[in-house]
Amino acid sequence: MPARVQRLPVLRELYREESSGKLYRVVHAENGSPEVVLCYIFGSRLVLRFISLTVFCVLSAREYAGEDGFTRLKQERDPYSVLQRSVRGTAGSDRQSTVNWQRIFPLVSDPRLFYRALRGGSGRTRILQEIADDCGVTIQRIRKLFREYLQRGMNEAAVASELWRCGRRVQPPRYQLGEDAGVTVVSRQFKKRPGRKPSDERAHAARTDALERLFEQCVDIYLTSKVGPWTLEVSDEQREEIRKFAKAARFPSTRKPRCRPKGSSPPKRKRWHSPGRRGGPRTRVTWQDLTDYLNYVCRCTHEVRDGTGQIVDLELAPFGLITPRQLTNYYQTRVPPEARKRRLMGERQYLRQGRPIKGHALQHSLGPGQEYLIDATIADVYLVLSYDRTVVVGRPTVYLAMDVWSRMIVGFYVTFDPPSFEGVALMLENIATPKDEFCARFGIKIEWKDWPCEYLPKSGFFADRGNDFMKTAAWQSVNRVLGIPIGNAKAGDPTLRALIERRFGIVPAYFQRATFGVVEADATTRGAPHYAWDATHTMSEFTRKLIRAVLRHNRTPIGRKGAIIEMATAGFADTPLNRWNWGLDNRTGSLWKHSLDEIRRATWPVESATPSKQGLHWRGLYFTSPHIQSKHVHMFGKHAKDAVQIQFNPNSPSQILVPGDLHWEYAQLAGSNKVTPDEGTLMEWEVVRTMDRHNARKEHQALQPQRIMDLLNNSEESRAAKRDQKEALRQSGIAHPRQARHRGSAASGQSGPAQPFRNFQQGRSRDDKRSDEEPAVDHDSRPDRDAEDSIAARMSKNIRNIIDGA
Repeated sequence: MPARVQRLPVLRELYREESSGKLYRVVHAENGSPEVVLCYIFGSRLVLRFISLTVFCVLSAREYAGEDGFTRLKQERDPYSVLQRSVRGTAGSDRQSTVNWQRIFPLVSDPRLFYRALRGGSGRTRILQEIADDCGVTIQRIRKLFREYLQRGMNEAAVASELWRCGRRVQPPRYQLGEDAGVTVVSRQFKKRPGRKPSDERAHAARTDALERLFEQCVDIYLTSKVGPWTLEVSDEQREEIRKFAKAARFPSTRKPRCRPKGSSPPKRKRWHSPGRRGGPRTRVTWQDLTDYLNYVCRCTHEVRDGTGQIVDLELAPFGLITPRQLTNYYQTRVPPEARKRRLMGERQYLRQGRPIKGHALQHSLGPGQEYLIDATIADVYLVLSYDRTVVVGRPTVYLAMDVWSRMIVGFYVTFDPPSFEGVALMLENIATPKDEFCARFGIKIEWKDWPCEYLPKSGFFADRGNDFMKTAAWQSVNRVLGIPIGNAKAGDPTLRALIERRFGIVPAYFQRATFGVVEADATTRGAPHYAWDATHTMSEFTRKLIRAVLRHNRTPIGRKGAIIEMATAGFADTPLNRWNWGLDNRTGSLWKHSLDEIRRATWPVESATPSKQGLHWRGLYFTSPHIQSKHVHMFGKHAKDAVQIQFNPNSPSQILVPGDLHWEYAQLAGSNKVTPDEGTLMEWEVVRTMDRHNARKEHQALQPQRIMDLLNNSEESRAAKRDQKEALRQSGIAHPRQARHRGSAASGQSGPAQPFRNFQQGRSRDDKRSDEEPAVDHDSRPDRDAEDSIAARMSKNIRNIIDGA
């Protein structure tokens, strides 16, 4: 068995005494020396211990279990190590550090002289005095440098200067462990204003505790931007301190303490109410305002007010002047930089650009399909109507969906509707649509591998707090049917959304330079061009340009930062398409496949349609399907017009979903439609219907004068005809006008059937009581009737009875 090797102590090693817990450093240990010298590393006095080398080896052995043993510590636990030492050097401090090392170097570089200094006594004093005389300093300075050299690591950094601590109110810890390891606050009592002599001859106020408390209140007002006038709290002790330099101070506009009766509870603090103004830069209080108010509180000796409460005369003490520089110095030295930066930039701007960046978008993303970012924006281009290029519809809404890990745009959707869940529904449908089929609809031929995105994410979507992404009931349906959740960012915080927001600037830049009707940044300024007049493209043409831009974006390298090492070494460029394909093969991203029917059932909005003979009527169109033809077309009775619940495509008016007897089915446009929307969108169809109603209403209103003239002229002509008829009847001596055949019979001398038909021709029945009461007037009667006339009269009467149903 090999013999155990005894480990000797090494210079600068750190040991902890188990009995007391003190830390000691080995400052002398040589192979030929019979003893080891240990130095206590803390304290303002030099403490050295001389221990026999043999005894120390026994006490520091691992198997030694006594209470007086020593335990060797790792170098990382040294409180004076490089990482534990405070580094706050200045130019003057660095120069002094160099001088300190030059003064102590002759002592520590000579081993014999150094050992004699360790032994102490008069020999150490004589050595240190000689070095002090050579350097022209006192022996106390050399003693301090020698002690710090032994305690703090026995190197040049051990005697580094700490001039940077001079004058600091808050003293950082000298080291992380041991004595003086905490932060020290030094309070200074000024008898006069510190610093150089001011140019103003008036006596300035000294920095006292009372004045600093007032400074704290003013800084709080400055940070919170409260609107004045303000009220400061000045205690009795603070009043006495202020009266030392302003005996006649009255302390106006301050809270005065009131004596409460014993046993009474303190009054509740009134809730602060906003003055109703926004805290913009122009409404913020300035340092000069706060300084003037402090001088008013602390130096006011005479004040006169008129009957309305307005101050007409004010007198301040000629001493105890408070300047803005005093207040700003207190603000810069006492307030953390973060609070000052928030006050300077504003809360919203600070969250956007001033806050520290603590992570990146991919730190929680494992691979493709882990999470999608979705967002919507109003495109910076005007589009025209596909039915008529002379009609400008407006600026479309563009939805984008992007995979976080690969930056791949997995789907998009363009609509004229404002941001709403209907647009999000169609974007989800576009995500699940094979992109080669989608591009073929717009005349662009690609292969499936050029855009291999037709899946939904497993972890869900992440969006902002727009109204289209905050529809609780709609997204609950998506989560219930598809199993896909959605998360929303904090209001006013752009964290985690910069990736998708930037795509709205990157993708359109590929085609905007060759597009008409693009809106520039000066659209809202006075005198800017009317960009809507330049609109040329339809929705289909704009979508075609956007498809080309997305295909180009997916093949464009992302940048020089964040490239995957394995991809770079394998020879793949850092493009979204390469990241998507490589991530699916090598990473743990997860994707879900859903059919278009599942997504439509979960996302398409619901409305009601009305059955009719032509089909199911909805928004001016008739739809048909096997179920509609077998049931709804033949409905009659009181339930014939009952509404039918349907789901419709928010973009295309030519397709709806209808609930059948056993399952849902698609309904197509019926042949009974006189006009169909063809390839137009639902918004364009509604625009056409609105224009048609507007045109009809306009024409109807334009025809109103003609209708009124016709009504009045017809009425006047009818009244004139009636007057002429009455005059003719009066001249003829008859009560009612006769029909043409009766007048012809009377003229030819035939009186046969005229008499029996007289009452029937006047619109009276045989059983009418009024005809029996009125005397019959026979206009065609003659004094002598023959037998033939009598027979004809009876035949006419019989015919009349048959006609009347008697």
